[in-house]
Amino acid sequence: MIAVQRLSARARLDESPVALSHARARAESGDESWEQWLADYRRGDALILRLDLTLELAGDGDEVLATSRDGFFVESHVHAPKVEQQIAEVASGDLAALAGQVARRGRDLDVHGIGAMYVHVELDPDVQRRLSARRAGEQPAEASRA
Repeated sequence: MIAVQRLSARARLDESPVALSHARARAESGDESWEQWLADYRRGDALILRLDLTLELAGDGDEVLATSRDGFFVESHVHAPKVEQQIAEVASGDLAALAGQVARRGRDLDVHGIGAMYVHVELDPDVQRRLSARRAGEQPAEASRA
């Protein structure tokens, strides 16, 4: 059995036109949850993030697998661990899919156990600044353009 050394997610702001246009298209098609995400984003109650995910395996020749996810919405919160928790919950599913790729190559890896493992979450300084601004009651300029 291959041992998992570390599961991690690094969150960066992703306010690209592509992420916003995708969200708008979903909202315009009648998806109420996307309408809510956009409304929350405009008010500064949501962030759009890019997640860089890594799965580090231990053993003969340590192996690191990586993937990214763009345009990921999370609820903004004055407590950074609340944001980290949202990221970890979603990241664990994506990391399990990454582990599935390893298992399909014939490597013995507990794919189902990945979802229950701790995911280390790192917030990029820009995300941390945005959360600090929220604590101070400031409205981010980027959100007003949505």
